[in-house]
Amino acid sequence: MHPQTATGTTQMSASGLQTARLDAQTRANRSLSRPPVVTPKPTAKPAPKKPAPKKPAPLPRIAGLSRPQVANAWAVVAEGHRMGISKRGQIIAMATALQESNLRNYTHAVDHDSLGIFQQRPSSGWGSPRQIERPTYAAHAFYRVLVQYRGSWGCLTCAAQMVQRSAFPGAYAKHEHFATAIVTILNRRF
Repeated sequence: MHPQTATGTTQMSASGLQTARLDAQTRANRSLSRPPVVTPKPTAKPAPKKPAPKKPAPLPRIAGLSRPQVANAWAVVAEGHRMGISKRGQIIAMATALQESNLRNYTHAVDHDSLGIFQQRPSSGWGSPRQIERPTYAAHAFYRVLVQYRGSWGCLTCAAQMVQRSAFPGAYAKHEHFATAIVTILNRRF
């Protein structure tokens, strides 16, 4: 006998009703065609692009010097800056290079075996001919000796002569004014 109420409806228990709902839901879910769930693979974020390195500004024009001479002067100042040499030390180096070569990079011996912008001699231990012909190397070699005489930097001629051992020690002083102008102009690039 079926349990019926006076109105004729079927009575179900609460747990039976819940079971019926779950069965209906399961049948409905089976009939739906769903695409498989795809979880996106984590992708590495591209690294932010590094800004392109700044191109150095072109070398300034300096009255009385050609472009190669300005480039050689820049090598002297830049190497001095890199080595922590003061402006005074750079002026001494510049006046020396002006006297020795007028900032021209001699690749053939002019006096004995003197080469480069400082007229340094391989036979005196300044480096190989190839090294001395590189203005940056020549400036570094000059500064390496100059720093040993810091107490003499007040006298440009004295300091330059202590490094160079020139036959004409008095010739450096006449370049001090122009050397100061060159060093001042080129130091504005830093």
